[in-house]
Amino acid sequence: MRYSHSLFTSAFACTSLFATLTFADSFSFSKLESIAQERAKADYSPPQELPQVLNDLNYDQYRAIKTSEGGVLWEDRQSPFRIEFLHSGYLFRKPVKMNLINSENGEANPLPFSKKWFNYDELVVHDPIEEEKIGGFAGFRIRHPLNGGPNDFDEIGSFVGASYFRLMGKDQAYGLSARGLAINSVHHEAPEEFPDFVEYWLVEPTPGDNFLHLYALLDSPSVAGAFQFKIYPGESTDADIDVSLYFRKENPSIGLAPLTSMYWFGENHKERPFMDWRPEVHDSDGLLFTTWNDETVWRPLYNHHAIRFAWFNAPDVQGFGLMQRDRNFDNYQDLSNPYWLTPTGWVQPKDKWGEGAVRLIELPTNNEGMDNVVAFFEPQNKPKAGDSLSYSYTLSWKMHDEEVLSRNRAISTRLGEIVAFPDTRRFVIDFDGPELRALAPDAPVFAEINSSSNGYVTENQCFKNVKTGGWRVEFKMDTDDSNSQPVELRCRLLSTTTKQPISETWSYQWSP
Repeated sequence: MRYSHSLFTSAFACTSLFATLTFADSFSFSKLESIAQERAKADYSPPQELPQVLNDLNYDQYRAIKTSEGGVLWEDRQSPFRIEFLHSGYLFRKPVKMNLINSENGEANPLPFSKKWFNYDELVVHDPIEEEKIGGFAGFRIRHPLNGGPNDFDEIGSFVGASYFRLMGKDQAYGLSARGLAINSVHHEAPEEFPDFVEYWLVEPTPGDNFLHLYALLDSPSVAGAFQFKIYPGESTDADIDVSLYFRKENPSIGLAPLTSMYWFGENHKERPFMDWRPEVHDSDGLLFTTWNDETVWRPLYNHHAIRFAWFNAPDVQGFGLMQRDRNFDNYQDLSNPYWLTPTGWVQPKDKWGEGAVRLIELPTNNEGMDNVVAFFEPQNKPKAGDSLSYSYTLSWKMHDEEVLSRNRAISTRLGEIVAFPDTRRFVIDFDGPELRALAPDAPVFAEINSSSNGYVTENQCFKNVKTGGWRVEFKMDTDDSNSQPVELRCRLLSTTTKQPISETWSYQWSP
């Protein structure tokens, strides 16, 4: 991570960059950085407003706008990728500009909005949609042959809404989302700010390309930024992302590589005050991160009645992500929403990100239509007005190779009340993995359990789970009678002989 101060006080040519840079020049990430840097020197200017007829579209009307025949970019050539543009309107009220980059000479040319990309036949509105008043698109979908034959172009991702984007690997279904940047997420000192990708540059693929290359310009009242994406579809679809940010002002909190997901209820949420026929409903069920000293920590998600915050000190974090560990259909029973197929989103920095923390925010929800979980890396040093920040990472959308991230892991967390002692909880944690399965039932294994000072752990038991081959930990947790604060718990399996960990670290916050 490259961090610099007082960027805008350096000498700069008097002639505006926008006047000197033409789209006939070969486009590059460094030129996009210059555009973002120059943009950040000026006051923030919000995107143009859409015609009211588009803002007033309801859900059904918006869905009636379809891609037209011949309205798919690169469909008429031997391209490994195709693009379907998304129409502005309904919830997507900030039109986004599009540009195409010639793969042979690197020239970038604007792609103005045109109604030719869309079919409006089923859309019934009273006022006409005037093409010249629509300043851009809402975003786009990406298609690529992944699950079928070479001529079956599956949807593998989309970029739409603020700086949100989603990708999928082979045999996956849409689940969590990523964002370009998070600013003041649920922060008590300032309102949350949602930066927008305001302009894209799509590089035309050649027939042999195995990745899609694109650029995005980010803008908000606080920051302008340059983003470069190289998206590699496969069993795990990986996006190599380069970022350079230029700050107009300081904020209490910024979140790098933010991930957003939904967790309504799961196996650890039996005391729910609502009825639902399914055992579990979630796109992700936990946060995983690996620290600089190779400790891997697993934090199961929970839907509490109040907002929950967690900070995990993680200087030079090696990786973090929101995971969907439970891949068993029986635990969801939902044929319409394939939660067992939603991907894990894994962030792996390419350089050292320095001092900072992995943050987890869990918002209460009473339905599955709300993304209520946010995770990101928050640098310790907050950029000030005039500062710049550059970093790179790979964002992987995984399903089949998640065990590579943590081999001997906590696969389930269950807890319940003890009738005679209503303030006491019994925890049951199952660990599994190749090394744990290889251990004999009498192997020298014990559970190291730690609690914050307001919690008391008793009856620590650790034994082989003869039904699964893994290892089970059971214990009781009690609190002071007057306690109203959350209790932090940690547990990991250790070898009695070497005193070395043989599992990841399970971390949990129990809230009264």
